[in-house]
Amino acid sequence: SGIKDGKRYEEGWLVKFDAATPARKSGLPLTLAINRVVLQDIFLKYGVPEERVHTSSRVVSYKNLDAGGVEVTLENGDKVYGDALIGADGIWSRVKHQMQHLDPNESGPSFATKHARYSGYTCFTGTCKHTPDDISSVAYKVFLGQKQYLGCTDCGYGWQHWWAFLPDPPGAAASDDEPMLDRLKREFDGWSPEIHDLFDATKPEVVKRRDLFDRLPMWKGWIDGNVALLGDACHPTMPNLGQGGAMAIEDAYVLGKELEGIRHSDELGERFEAYEKRRFLRASIAQFLSRNGSDLLVDWEKLRTTPIIGPIAMWTINVFQPITMNYLYSSTF
Repeated sequence: SGIKDGKRYEEGWLVKFDAATPARKSGLPLTLAINRVVLQDIFLKYGVPEERVHTSSRVVSYKNLDAGGVEVTLENGDKVYGDALIGADGIWSRVKHQMQHLDPNESGPSFATKHARYSGYTCFTGTCKHTPDDISSVAYKVFLGQKQYLGCTDCGYGWQHWWAFLPDPPGAAASDDEPMLDRLKREFDGWSPEIHDLFDATKPEVVKRRDLFDRLPMWKGWIDGNVALLGDACHPTMPNLGQGGAMAIEDAYVLGKELEGIRHSDELGERFEAYEKRRFLRASIAQFLSRNGSDLLVDWEKLRTTPIIGPIAMWTINVFQPITMNYLYSSTF
């Protein structure tokens, strides 16, 4: 895996980093990127009985009951009941919104800039059937420029997933009539042919676009009675280190371990507190690394051409990249 200059790609790798050794040191299997749809299919086939999965059932509010348990109101007005509610409903979590006593009329992406930090970037993503020439030795690549960059990774069975950052204001998609793939080809004109091989292999209808937001760590807590948050609902993360999904999976694992052997719902509060205590620091560090890594990557051209600062920046990346990888590839969380 490594980083290249998007326009000076013929100069070779700026930084190469090893993702295999940190995993082996921690006794972990090698990390594989997997398509989200494939992962969901695995969960449905081997993890969660299909009759337990209900779609089009968005949670809009909850109520901790005096007698124990939680009453949940769905978007269609239905009410459901359970011992606990895990709010794993993403960065625009209605569960988190209520937990923090925010105005219920100001939830969702329409109020994004009021309740989250805008990164300054829109992310375009796509998945395509493509096998790069160096696939046997390089699985993950990042191409840098000034105020834009692109990354890609192998996700198995001859598929590549890519993501591109462009400096759009929030909500710009509403007034951008240019087809997304056409715009990307224009914005990355003159960049590495490897990038355009990806674009050429991508079907226009699979390209997605979203504005990138995150938040500072939630000091107010992840818990309210028998309700707990998980994943982006409590620690939304910039995507450049791939830690959003990874942290959510770690959350789920730790929460499951904390709930093992529970005998009564009265124990939930204590178990949830132990879960938050175990996860807060690591998730917050992942947020910090992802945000700062993203800021560094998009300012590459400026760093490269600035005397003294440029070499220092490159030295910093080479020194701290292995430290970051060793931290993220940890079997203790």
